Amino acid sequence: MRILVALFLSFWAAGLPGEARQRTPAGQTLAHFGRVDEGVYKGSKPGSDADYRFLQSLHVKYIVDLEVVPLLYRSEKTKAKRYGIVLIPGRMNASPLPPSEKHVVSILATLRDQRYHPIYFHCALGRDRTSLIATLYKMYFLGMRQPEAERYLHESGYKDGWIRSGLTRYLEKHPTRPPALRP
Repeated sequence: MRILVALFLSFWAAGLPGEARQRTPAGQTLAHFGRVDEGVYKGSKPGSDADYRFLQSLHVKYIVDLEVVPLLYRSEKTKAKRYGIVLIPGRMNASPLPPSEKHVVSILATLRDQRYHPIYFHCALGRDRTSLIATLYKMYFLGMRQPEAERYLHESGYKDGWIRSGLTRYLEKHPTRPPALRP
């Protein structure tokens, strides 16, 4: 039985076929982990104590969860709290409909706010919603241009498809920083 559990966990940790996973400097594995800016990190949902210890080693004090349904984040909130990390729900859909500008602006404002740094943000796989937010952050706050941004989006793990087409439409329709995010 232990062998079956170990095999299952190793396949689960390896991710889905074709899923990009990056080794973090501490040897922990978070899918699509990366530094977006000084004090701003992105990746997949932390699942193990080792993932939380790694985030703790980066002095992360806040995690923004980009899940659609905030009720599902209760167990993550409890686990993060054990490591001195506060979980912030950042509701955002990944569907054929673009996400709400209000939600995107709220998430980006939180990520930009130095009081929350260092901060980590994620969606379940660290791929689609996370890649869009990282791309918008780089465009709006770091001056990345549209062609580079589209390339960065896909290099960050974003998977094209009809089901998530609202995310790319949002990027196309919002190439400049919204007034609510201007200094």
